[in-house]
Amino acid sequence: MRRSRIALGVVGALLAAAALADARVVVSVSDLAKSGHRLEVSVGTEVLWSDPHFERVWFAPGSDVRVERTAEGFRAVFGKIGVYRGLYTIVGGHTSGDVYRMTVTVTVR
Repeated sequence: MRRSRIALGVVGALLAAAALADARVVVSVSDLAKSGHRLEVSVGTEVLWSDPHFERVWFAPGSDVRVERTAEGFRAVFGKIGVYRGLYTIVGGHTSGDVYRMTVTVTVR
């Protein structure tokens, strides 16, 4: 009986953490520059790089981050706690091919 209560408590805590997760974070090139090219999100958060100036967004193979291009921009869901290092390029006002680094830190809030 005690084990069942503990298990239910753990499941409840995990569900509460998931409910508190940021559902979606929308980022522009300007937002990313102002934040020092760093984002901090909760587990399960969808990040949307929604700015027509983003030319490309990607993370290293094996990082468990899959970036998809959609009509709204580039999107990825961060399903595991960790620090993810990504890259992006932008168009307009910059030399084509300039690659910028970013860090996405995923935590439980």
